[in-house]
Amino acid sequence: MHEDLLAHMDRIRSTLGYRPVSDLLADAENVFIDPFSALVSRQARIGSGNIFYPHVRIDAGAGVLTIGDRNRFFEGTRMDAADDGSIEIGDENEFGPHAVAVLANTPGAAISIGHRIRLRGRIDVLGTTRLEDGSQILGDITAVDVSLAGGDSYADPDPDARGAVLKGRGRAKGITLDIGTVINGDGDLALFPVEAQSVYHPKPADAASVILPG
Repeated sequence: MHEDLLAHMDRIRSTLGYRPVSDLLADAENVFIDPFSALVSRQARIGSGNIFYPHVRIDAGAGVLTIGDRNRFFEGTRMDAADDGSIEIGDENEFGPHAVAVLANTPGAAISIGHRIRLRGRIDVLGTTRLEDGSQILGDITAVDVSLAGGDSYADPDPDARGAVLKGRGRAKGITLDIGTVINGDGDLALFPVEAQSVYHPKPADAASVILPG
């Protein structure tokens, strides 16, 4: 009975352009925590060491969707390059927790995501968007045609050397941010000031400036 059910699920998924459950179960390069709830397009090109949590959906179809290595896709993540769009994802990124959608499903849409990036919260990424290394989007944000400059990751001790950050709630359209900067807002994020990340995360003490006794 189990084999008949699995064969049925495999047939349905193959008909719709997704990898069969048996294929996900046999994938030795990546981890699918619940392969019965994951939908992964046959056209998606996926590296190794990635972890896919339950209810992840990845659609490529006529578009181009590439995923690098050692990324974490938390539950509810959705990637869609089905209508001739393109999504390129590098290495060691975090998508979630909470619902993250990367949608290049409109004509001319192209989304580039570098390395060591965090998208945490209820995040929608659309249009022609470039998220360079170490950048972050945090909160409840729809980002359209955004460019965030690259830098070190959120774990780097110097906040002004980190990739650019959008945080808060609302819509970010056509925003470009430089390394070490952040917009923190609620509503139309383009109306809020650009600040240095050190405003929120003080820099570590400069050891060279410390005068030791004796």
